[in-house]
Amino acid sequence: MRQIQPKVVLAGLFFWELVKIILTVALLLVAPKVISNLSWLALVAGFVVTIKVYWLAMALGYMQRKSKPTIF
Repeated sequence: MRQIQPKVVLAGLFFWELVKIILTVALLLVAPKVISNLSWLALVAGFVVTIKVYWLAMALGYMQRKSKPTIF
């Protein structure tokens, strides 16, 4: 099996996170053109709630992993 250097993995992670941020900003800029009667408050609130749920899921997953005994 081929070993991938940690620098390459980290660079790939940063690249795809940058792509995600650029696409998110692009969609937020295009939204008013596509939806004529756009509620910005609802749009931003939904975006913030979505981001917070990701953090909550990550924290709960970490706590569940930490509480389970490992075999190795």
